[in-house]
Amino acid sequence: MRIPIAGLVVSCLCVASTLAQTGSSAGSNTQEINARNANNVCRVYFSTPKPGMTQQYEAGRKKHMQFHRDQKDTWTWNTFAIETGDNAGTYVTSSCGHAWKDFDEWEARMGKADTADGATNLTPYVQGGRNGFYVYRSDMSLAPANQPPAPMTAVTVFVLHPGSGPDFIAAIKKVNDALGKQADWPKTSGWLQLVNGGEGPTFVLLSARKNWADFAPLPKTLADVLNDTYGKETADQIQKTVRDCTAQQFTEAAAYRADLSYVPGK
Repeated sequence: MRIPIAGLVVSCLCVASTLAQTGSSAGSNTQEINARNANNVCRVYFSTPKPGMTQQYEAGRKKHMQFHRDQKDTWTWNTFAIETGDNAGTYVTSSCGHAWKDFDEWEARMGKADTADGATNLTPYVQGGRNGFYVYRSDMSLAPANQPPAPMTAVTVFVLHPGSGPDFIAAIKKVNDALGKQADWPKTSGWLQLVNGGEGPTFVLLSARKNWADFAPLPKTLADVLNDTYGKETADQIQKTVRDCTAQQFTEAAAYRADLSYVPGK
């Protein structure tokens, strides 16, 4: 499901060194983190249709998903439409739950035909895009990996200062420890870490939502939960660590598009 983009520059990061940098000081060693997330690799494609060609792009995406169906592709490809923020109008198509070696097997089996079909059905309607590899950090997440897609997702992207990964992860794990003890707090959030294909360190918080009403504030704020769990002084320090580690933060909402997705057997 690749979309050839002229001039696309992919920033190659070493996965082992990235996880070592961001994980070794967060209470788990690199081998443990890699083992826990060995089958949590995602390939994610971002595609922005040309102005006025959204309908043509969606029709092309449907044809491309039919191609996967005809080829009896064994991978699931889920598509989401970004509805808010600077990236509104962009579509995100991803396949998760893989080991790194799986991508070699898929490329040998599907790669050339996939590229050819994408060039016919997608590329003519796309003005820009990018793609990258992410790892679902189950050691940082409240929700298990490979959950069925929610109707909507609240997305928060954290671009960190270089070298701040260990402190950021340690703070997030303290936050999760507190949230995990709250019976009425939704356990639907998960973290992706960008490991290849963009500016880093970058972490993405995904929180499942049923609908827009589900975006309403909870009875307790995160600060309330941290204060109740750790006391105000420690809670303030945890929140300060997250702020100090973060160079840039932005939010968006994405809607799941089942009609633009492919699930084997359906």
